[in-house]
Amino acid sequence: MKKVIILVIVSAMSVFTAMAQTSVKYNGEINAGYSIGVGSYPVNRVNLNTIQGIKVGEYFSTGLGLGLDWYKGLYADYWEEQGKADMGELAMPIYLNMKGYLPVNEKVAPYLTFDIGYGIGLTEGLDGFGGLYLTPGIGIKVGKFKAELGLNVQRIVDIVNINANALKLGIGYIF
Repeated sequence: MKKVIILVIVSAMSVFTAMAQTSVKYNGEINAGYSIGVGSYPVNRVNLNTIQGIKVGEYFSTGLGLGLDWYKGLYADYWEEQGKADMGELAMPIYLNMKGYLPVNEKVAPYLTFDIGYGIGLTEGLDGFGGLYLTPGIGIKVGKFKAELGLNVQRIVDIVNINANALKLGIGYIF
């Protein structure tokens, strides 16, 4: 039993020592993009979001994301029946973002990114509705700027489940 306790203590000390030697610093992003609808219910949308979190060493960052997705034509038939113009619908994704970097040099780093969370409907057509928000992707960071390509899986739980998936293209600024 003493050997197990000593092993646990030595292991914990090793982990804390490694963490103390790894730099952890604030990492913020502002991103803008456009998503091209694909699949059974293709709807294009404009994306604007921010991620606030930390970067751990050179290879990993994580943070909480908050955004706005503007859907044009999501419920066009509904608005036409109401005799109103389709002004579009807004959804707010709230998600956890994780990135793994592969630094090439001081300024350039390709990365893999993954978002998982929930999209909440904000406007009349989406009021009270929401669903899974999931975006795996790839990107490249050059200095303080980045470009990204991903597949956005967005479920809108209405009377039926709507899969409003899209190919997401984005650019951003890291601060």
